[in-house]
Amino acid sequence: MTALTVSQKGVDGLSIDQIARETVDQWSALCQRFLNRQRAEILDVEPSAEKLEQHRAGLKWMLRFTRAIYLTASDPDYPDKRIANELHGRLVQLEHSWRMIHEKMPDSEAEQILREVFP
Repeated sequence: MTALTVSQKGVDGLSIDQIARETVDQWSALCQRFLNRQRAEILDVEPSAEKLEQHRAGLKWMLRFTRAIYLTASDPDYPDKRIANELHGRLVQLEHSWRMIHEKMPDSEAEQILREVFP
């Protein structure tokens, strides 16, 4: 038995593809839990500065881990493209959260847009 044979069979009879799929499913579920908590603690209320800082730190790590996993899954040789698609969707959601919460539009820019749209 070669190292390649062992690595393809995976652990406990699971294939590497199954392990990867389950890992991404678990990560996706964690991302959803983070987004649900974000809605409850940041978007639906007026968060404290401490809550915003906790969210900022947590979101940075969520983004880092998602990008790292996505980098692997988006490799052209990776066998299951659905995994990359799932991770890309989560990455887009997390990046949107970052822009929406931590890169807010300046009031002057928002007012300018409102004047243009609603003259």
